[in-house]
Order: sequence, then structure tokens, then C-alpha cells
Amino acid sequence: MRSKSRFFVFVLLSAFIFLLGFGLGNHFALLDGGINKILKESELNAESFLVEQQLSETLGSNCVFSQERLSALSEQLWDLGKMLDKESARKDLGEKWYDLLKRKFHLMQIKTYVLYKKLEQNCGKDFDVILFYFKRDNPDSKQQGEILDRIVDDFGAKVFAVEFGYAPELRFLEQYYGIDSAPALVINFDKKLEGLQSYDVIKKILENS
Repeated sequence: MRSKSRFFVFVLLSAFIFLLGFGLGNHFALLDGGINKILKESELNAESFLVEQQLSETLGSNCVFSQERLSALSEQLWDLGKMLDKESARKDLGEKWYDLLKRKFHLMQIKTYVLYKKLEQNCGKDFDVILFYFKRDNPDSKQQGEILDRIVDDFGAKVFAVEFGYAPELRFLEQYYGIDSAPALVINFDKKLEGLQSYDVIKKILENS
């Protein structure tokens, strides 16, 4: 009787471990799949935008449509950033996979930032764009992010947040703007500000640009 009881407990434990592993596997697959899906959609939208711009240069521009396309792309990247910023993301995805996805995310952000510059050149400026370099576990960067959230709410600015010094392949833009510390901002492609900036300072620049 005791052996049957032990066997029954063993079966229950085995089933529990199997179901736990299955559930966790599905959780990781959904998280990974969701991030990958957004990345792929973002890359496709960026390529579509480039094709649209080439057509516009040949057949005439449709600036409203192009701006809507980039706005949708920015929102996708915002959602992806939130997913990667979750406290459990690094643990859930694993260090190497998390690092790869984050690099791809930052590259897509920079690519979209450059596409906004192209839109400005082709259609004239009808939007505000802010490049935000931050450091993790840095009080000034955290406070700057909170100020920028207010700027987004009040002005509809497009903010691209990139972790300073995260990877060698991302440093070309830091070098281009001469960014050597964080937090740092580049407002509307040409106004560089280093150190923590107040809401009023950013507001004044946006209103005068």
C-alpha cells in the first residue's frame, strides 16, 4: 500500500512539474513571440516608409500619409520599449536573447528617428522629435524620463529613448552629436542639451522651434 501511495505521489509531482514547465514555456514563447512580432512589424513599416518616400520623390508627396505611417511606427516601438523595460523581461528572455532584442530595438528607434529627419526634409516640420539618452539606475535619467512623459502628453512630441553606451554598434549617433554623458537630449535634430533639463526649458525650445 505504501509503495502505491509513493507511486501516486510521484505521478502527481511529475504531472505538476510537466504542467509547470509547459506553462512557463508558453509564457516565454508568448513574451518572445510578442516582442519579435512588434520588431518585425516595425522593420516592415520602416521599409514601407522608405518606399513611400521614394515614390513621393517621383510621383509627388503625400506628407500626411507618411507622417501617419511614422506615428504608427513610433507607437509600436513605444509598446516594445515597455515590454523590454519590464523587471522580469531579462530573466524571462535570458541574458543573450534579451541583449539581442534590445540592440535591435535601439537600432529600430534610431532608424525611425532618421526617418523623421527624412520626413522633415521632404515635407517640412510639423512635429517635435526628441532623442533621449539615459542611463539605467541613474536618478537624473529617471527624472528626465518623467519630465519627457509630461512633454509627450502636452506637446505630442516623439521621444526616442536610447540607453547611453549600450552597444558599440549604437555609438555612431552618440559620436555624431558628441554625447558623452547621460541624461542628454537632442531636440528637433539640432539642439543638444546635456544634463537634467527642466520641463520649462524643454517647453521653451519646442515653442520657439
